[in-house]
Amino acid sequence: MIGLEILGSAEDKQQTQLVCSSDETVISSNLTPCEEIFISEYLAEFDGTKKNYEEIEYLFELIYDDEYTDIINGKHVTKDQLRKIHAKHFSLGSRASIVHFERGVGSVFVNYRLSNDKNDMFIQSNLYIENNKFRRARTLDDSFGKFLQGCAYKGQALTFGKRKQ
Repeated sequence: MIGLEILGSAEDKQQTQLVCSSDETVISSNLTPCEEIFISEYLAEFDGTKKNYEEIEYLFELIYDDEYTDIINGKHVTKDQLRKIHAKHFSLGSRASIVHFERGVGSVFVNYRLSNDKNDMFIQSNLYIENNKFRRARTLDDSFGKFLQGCAYKGQALTFGKRKQ
């Protein structure tokens, strides 16, 4: 992803289109300020260059509520823990590319690819918005797929984990 561009017409300032310039993915909707900051500014900072998180933290604070909680692959994650995860990704020079974006009532669903020299994963998040900030989320990343690879179907039963030899 080279960056995100905002496309709009002079006739309709309410309608916003965001285009990922590397793959021409178009996101078209009436975005809330929280959604627009998340897509056009925060995710755009994941551009593949290593960054000091303190320079970007103000954007994180603009979009994540102080009481933010997430369930990532079944594990509870607080705002402070998420901040540390994001700081690590910025220090690794991670790159984010939006695969799919969809708005719901009081929520957004975003599927994006996050890659760096150590990881290449697809992340799906359903984020709930309250008071124009992300308040809670449910997230799956590709490590969930790795977990499912350890599952085997035998007849009527589902076996989890590695098989005993």
